[in-house]
Amino acid sequence: MDDDSSAIDIEGHSLEPDYADSYYWLTIPSVQKEVDVFYVYPTVSSSPDGFMDITSDDERALAQGIFDAQASVYTSHANVFAPLYRQMSTQVTMAPDMLATDTEEFKRGAVDVQEAFEYYITNLNEGRPFIIAGHSQGTMALIELIKNRFGDDEDLRNRLVAAYLIGYTVTDADLEAAGLTAAQGADDTGVVVTYNTQSVTSVGGPMLMAGAHCINPLNWKTDDTYAPASENMGARFYNDSTGEFLREVENYSDAEINPETGALMTTIPEGEELDIGAYPEGVYHRYDYAFWYRNLEKNVGDRIDAYLNQMAGSNS
Repeated sequence: MDDDSSAIDIEGHSLEPDYADSYYWLTIPSVQKEVDVFYVYPTVSSSPDGFMDITSDDERALAQGIFDAQASVYTSHANVFAPLYRQMSTQVTMAPDMLATDTEEFKRGAVDVQEAFEYYITNLNEGRPFIIAGHSQGTMALIELIKNRFGDDEDLRNRLVAAYLIGYTVTDADLEAAGLTAAQGADDTGVVVTYNTQSVTSVGGPMLMAGAHCINPLNWKTDDTYAPASENMGARFYNDSTGEFLREVENYSDAEINPETGALMTTIPEGEELDIGAYPEGVYHRYDYAFWYRNLEKNVGDRIDAYLNQMAGSNS
C-alpha cells in the first residue's frame, strides 16, 4: 500500500481499517433476526487521493446516506452488517480500454471488503444464514469475494440465502468460480440475483457488459416475459447523499429483460425527470434499488422464508 494508506488522521484513527474496531463499520446491529445481511455500498467517494478516506466525517456520512436508501430493503428481514472500505473514488482516471476492476484503487477496496467479511464470518455471524448484497462498486467487490472465497467453501455456500449483486455484470465465469448459480425464480436459495436497469432506447452503460445475467425483479423470470407497471409494488426514492426519504410511487414502471444484452428495460412515467448522473441516455443505474424497492423488499423476505423452511425440513 502507499504510505498514505497507513497514515493517522487527527483523531488518531488509521486510514487502514481494523475491522475488530467498530469505528470501521457503518453498522454492527444488535442481533434480533435469524438471518444476516453483509451489505457493501456503491461509489460515494470523490476523494482526490483516488480512494475513500474512511476517517472523513463527510465521506462516512455519504456512505450512511446510501446505506439508508438501499440497505433499508433488508433491515425489516435481517440483521444488516456493513463495513466501511477504501473504495475507488470518482477521481481515478482510466485508459479507454481499462476496467475499473483492473485499477489498484479498486483492488485495495476489494481487499478491505474481503477482510471485513472474514472478520464478520469469524466474529460476528455466529453460524447464522446470511445474504450478501451490494450495488455498483459494492457489487464489484462482492463478485471478487465470492470468486475468492465461496468456490471451495461448501459451508459458506450452504449458509448463503442469496447474493443480491445488483448494478454490475455477473457472468457465467464469475458464477463458476464461486460455485453458485443465477437465480431462476422468486424463492430459490443459494443463488445470485442480478440486473442492470435502463430505458428501452438506451444502448447501455459501463456496468452492463457481455454475458450479463439478469432477473426481472417484478416477475422473477429470466426470460423476456413482460411485467407491467401494475406488478410494481412501489418505487421508493431517497436523497442518496443524506438518506432522506423523498417519495414512494406505486405501479411506477414496467420491466422486461432484453435477452440479447441482458439489460433490464423499463419505461418510466411520462414527464418524470430523473438525475441519472454522468451515465449515457436512459441508464438508470442510480435507481437499481429505488425503482423496484418494494418488490425487492418482499423478495428478501420470501427467500429467507424459503431458506428457513428448507432448513427446518432437513432437520425434521
